[in-house]
Amino acid sequence: MEEAAGWLTSMQEGQFGADEEMALTAWRSRSPQHEEAWQKAQNLMGMIDAVPGNMRQKIWGRERISRRAAIKAIASILMLAPVCKFAWDEWPGLLADYKTATGETRKFILPDGSQLYLNTNSHVDLRFDAAARRIELVDGEILVQTAKAGSVGLDRPFIVQTKFGTIRALGTRFAVRQFERAEIRVDVYEHAVAINPVSAEAETRISKGQSAKFNPSQVLKLSSLHRQEPSWVQGQIISDNMKLGDLIAEMSRYRTGVLRCDPAVADYRVSGVFQLAQIDIALNIIASSLPVRIRRITPYWILVTE
Repeated sequence: MEEAAGWLTSMQEGQFGADEEMALTAWRSRSPQHEEAWQKAQNLMGMIDAVPGNMRQKIWGRERISRRAAIKAIASILMLAPVCKFAWDEWPGLLADYKTATGETRKFILPDGSQLYLNTNSHVDLRFDAAARRIELVDGEILVQTAKAGSVGLDRPFIVQTKFGTIRALGTRFAVRQFERAEIRVDVYEHAVAINPVSAEAETRISKGQSAKFNPSQVLKLSSLHRQEPSWVQGQIISDNMKLGDLIAEMSRYRTGVLRCDPAVADYRVSGVFQLAQIDIALNIIASSLPVRIRRITPYWILVTE
């Protein structure tokens, strides 16, 4: 972002010839992040240019805004924007009734006696009232074990609300994961659930041993489960011939910082049982089993590469 501001400074001050134009083009094409920073810098510069001179004087406390001052402002805004976006995105989670930090899993007992397990970095709000027992999955992944029938108030429906629709429990044990992309996954370990996407006309029932994904308009292909409960409840990641890239992406959910896999090695296959509390040890095991190396740029920035 600072480099984008520097390029714009040189351009506005007339220090730009054919060689500089070629260098800028090369810099912009080096990565999508470079191009994004350049476009934002230009957009912000255009906004500043559009402000009338008398208003610029009031805003900047000087008779005429200098280009260099504008570029400094652009750099500051560009660096502040990700922080503001992070705070905006994280605000609902900070206020959640039940939450876990990165790498943490927890179990809660709800007011009706139901059990709620939260996976890493998950946030849930409780919405129990006279009409329904409703929990809202703000983000992350949960496992629900509904209380057994017979107690007062258990005749009310138990519903998990997600951003793409609801899952209604039919006396059951089930898991729900809200992905960053546009889908929700539901795994049923006991009895059944009824899924109702926000734009669908009817519910879709899935039963014990089945897994399904849904988006706002429909329930997608069903598949079979091969375990009695999610492995994360036992503090594990179980990899059965999983692609290395997918395994590293899953491990990254449980570790603070950046953990990424080089596309050049992402298709290697891995089988094993790895402990969520020992991700760094798991990475060393992977490096000793495959032709890859663990590149630790900092303790919080790790790459799995050739």
